[in-house]
Amino acid sequence: MDKQKDVNATDICSCSCSQSQIKRQLNVASTVCLTEDIIFFNILTRLPATFLFSSASTRPTYGARFLEFKDNGAYQVTRLSSKYPGRILNSCDGLSLFLQYSTGALHVSNPVTNQEERVPYLLGGDNPMYPPCAIARVPRGEFKLFAANVEKQAGVSVCHWYVLRLGIDNSWRKIGTESGDFDFKCIPIYTGGYDLYWVTERRVIVMDVAKETFKTFQLPQELQWHPHYLKMGDHLSSIIFVEQGFQVYTFEPKSGKWTLYHQIGHLNYPNGHEVLSEFFCVWVNQEVIIKSTLAPSLRTLIFGYNVKTRNLRMLDAIEVGAYDLAHHSNSLVTWKTALP
Repeated sequence: MDKQKDVNATDICSCSCSQSQIKRQLNVASTVCLTEDIIFFNILTRLPATFLFSSASTRPTYGARFLEFKDNGAYQVTRLSSKYPGRILNSCDGLSLFLQYSTGALHVSNPVTNQEERVPYLLGGDNPMYPPCAIARVPRGEFKLFAANVEKQAGVSVCHWYVLRLGIDNSWRKIGTESGDFDFKCIPIYTGGYDLYWVTERRVIVMDVAKETFKTFQLPQELQWHPHYLKMGDHLSSIIFVEQGFQVYTFEPKSGKWTLYHQIGHLNYPNGHEVLSEFFCVWVNQEVIIKSTLAPSLRTLIFGYNVKTRNLRMLDAIEVGAYDLAHHSNSLVTWKTALP
């Protein structure tokens, strides 16, 4: 493997899949509350990645491409030969969580060391409709995998919360049951520290990954209009559509309040193209990465919008295709002997 070139670099990982698998994934996504096109995940950064994997000439069923972002906004690609067992759901401190749709199995993997381990089924048996789940880490401590299994009981949604301590007991343990609004709008978002966020249509549930407890806040009505929830630094952010373009809000977990952070006008795409869809995927420093489908070409391209300069640029290092974008940084960590 190539040595790390820039310890301050940040990476974007993009995964691609075939058309037949896209259709299958979308069907599954509607059940596990994942977005149709975008699965985003966020991690704490220690040792940023400098690798690109998957072949450009013979693209595998699933593959990933890593863009290394420099402090000045420049980016480059490097290569790593590796395979992922499915679709990336979430990552934390270099450990990634994957869902293998053919079996419904979850896998935890470190792409740098090629370590991989299958996670026991939560619901028993082969179950491809896996519930929303995410890896989080007790600060400077153990890794945990959290899951939420939602059932209908007498017409009321009931959520059963579970946790698995990776590399320790390797079995699921129920930590709570709650009834209410559990129409999850995205996969759980881990922002680092103690906070893991579960966002429903009308609420934000803040889970303490060490104590395995949670508290709930109501979403303001103005933030319920087609939101995109992302990790922005160590904050949860929400990007909503408004008549003038978009508004970016940040969430304060202690008070439950949302603060307006930035306003984005209607984006001016190159060559007069009109936008058909825009998905805000991940933050890289002051830049939010956007997946946009444009007319009349119907091409889906990747752009970066800088909230400081308000400039929009196309990231032409990623080929046109069906991509899920994710924020990733590599490390040598393992779930069995975690680095401090």
